Amino acid sequence: MRHATIRSADGTPLNLVRWDGGDRAQVLLVGGLAEHMGRYPHVAKALTDAGYAVAGVELRGHGHSGGKRGHAEDFADYRADVRAALDEVGPAFIIAHSMGGLVSADTVVENAAGIRGWAMSNPLLGLKFEPPRWKLAGSRVLNRLLPRLSLSNELSTEWICRDPDVVARYEADPLVFDTVTPRWFMGSVRAQQRVFAGAERVDTPLLCLVGTDDKICNPDSARRFVDACGSDDKTLKVYDGLYHELFNEPEKDQVLADVIAWLDAHV
Repeated sequence: MRHATIRSADGTPLNLVRWDGGDRAQVLLVGGLAEHMGRYPHVAKALTDAGYAVAGVELRGHGHSGGKRGHAEDFADYRADVRAALDEVGPAFIIAHSMGGLVSADTVVENAAGIRGWAMSNPLLGLKFEPPRWKLAGSRVLNRLLPRLSLSNELSTEWICRDPDVVARYEADPLVFDTVTPRWFMGSVRAQQRVFAGAERVDTPLLCLVGTDDKICNPDSARRFVDACGSDDKTLKVYDGLYHELFNEPEKDQVLADVIAWLDAHV
């Protein structure tokens, strides 16, 4: 696991992590909100053992990258972060989780250059839970007046995974945070709107992984996106009873095997 600092288009420093692997193809990992690549070594190992070169980018405000935690002026900045990572590692398959799934979909819709295909794990294409009404009602006002105000993301750590050890490590992780800003929230809504509006133009191979008991991201939103996606090469894998973090669930070995089988079929 090797770390390097790259720069996004606006100069924001980003932490790029690499794992030694084979030369079948390059894979780029993009994590979810509040995550960092220190949560992905087991994913990288499964991929490198299968012969893939693996890198992971920590988006701005995450892990060891620069930027305010839980904040982006626009989700286009996250797209620029992914593009900077692709420029560094070369053409790649993207494997992205949760918010990373939204960012990767937004990137593909905007410009799929350098992306050989992408897999999304419980992508943030719609929320399963309902935030407090005062936050929803006040988000536009706060976005204008206090766009960088850190507020609770309203997520229960028990929702992430059915493995209590994973939850305990998540809660104790000093790099994990539990806030977002009004500007981040409004940016996520606009990104979701862009992704659905542009779905029919997509012709990049897609694998979408969905857990039916995800309490954070709405599985029905992921299904709607796959249905709307214009690609002739799209696959929806549904895992009955699994929670949000599919790569950390007790059934993670099967989930990772499914991802590798999909990659193997596309190289």
